[in-house]
Amino acid sequence: MTSEEFNYLSYHDKTELVLQGTFLVDRLTDHYYIKLYNIDCFYVEVFFEDSSHLITHFRAFEHTMFIVPYLEEVRIAV
Repeated sequence: MTSEEFNYLSYHDKTELVLQGTFLVDRLTDHYYIKLYNIDCFYVEVFFEDSSHLITHFRAFEHTMFIVPYLEEVRIAV
């Protein structure tokens, strides 16, 4: 599956697929709590509304430039 194919899935199917993915990291913005997952060869951001904690939307992508906001949260043990 590609990120483009993921974007055409229903809300329910997206949710089911994300739960099968690998959770990587999360972050908080002014309005959203966002969790980043890896699924196959792409990434998915799951946006939760900060006040209601409901999923408002998903964003699937393959380009790593969208991971930059998460890099401050990633800790690598050496």
